[in-house]
Amino acid sequence: MRAVRIGTAMLLGWALAMPPALGQSAEDRVGNLMTPTAAESQMPQGDIPIYKPRKQNAPKGRIGGGIRGGDGPALYVLAPDHVGFTKEEHPSLFWYLSKTTTLPLEFTLTDTRATKPIIEKPLSAPVQPGVQRISLKELKISLEPGVQYKWFITLNVGSESFSKNVVVGGTIERIPFIEALSIHMGPPAKNGDAVNRYAEAGLWYDAIATLSDMIEATPDDRKLKKYRASLLQQVGLWEVAKHDSQD
Repeated sequence: MRAVRIGTAMLLGWALAMPPALGQSAEDRVGNLMTPTAAESQMPQGDIPIYKPRKQNAPKGRIGGGIRGGDGPALYVLAPDHVGFTKEEHPSLFWYLSKTTTLPLEFTLTDTRATKPIIEKPLSAPVQPGVQRISLKELKISLEPGVQYKWFITLNVGSESFSKNVVVGGTIERIPFIEALSIHMGPPAKNGDAVNRYAEAGLWYDAIATLSDMIEATPDDRKLKKYRASLLQQVGLWEVAKHDSQD
């Protein structure tokens, strides 16, 4: 453990000593070192990632999920049923829609310390069903370490009653910067696999994002979708997992 702390301090000191790029902070410089390389992102053959929650007694973090009556679409967030963690300042959030719809969709992000949402934004209707992405980096939204944020996807049914809208949501918290460094500097992940490292460390959003990036890069690789399906099953998202398994 002491060796890890020393290594972390050395990495931090080296990164801070690097000549900064224009407009780049010290945290950004170290963040670049923590971004998995192409080799680290490759999933080892047959090595299923195992997600280990950081806090077993974490409060409930996922709400909603299901079908909007009749033959309406199923809507879920790709979030655990407790607070999910990330090391990223601008993480990506993922959600699932079982079929295309013409009904309005909306994304909301709130800071649990405030009453007014950080953002309420209409979402473009997905061109095809399946897993969808929201990039907080593209929205220029930063998460503070140690703060819980709640995010929601709303399917507006156009009724006069808001109670008939379908609302699903999750909770996300960014871990402290130094703690993120210690995870990066820990024992080498098996076969250099970043997804396994993040899942093992309880960084749900980073594991899902890294794996989803790989799926987007090689959409015909069914093995990668089965790995994501396994992670989704581990947090009870059975319908989304079924979609990945059959796709």
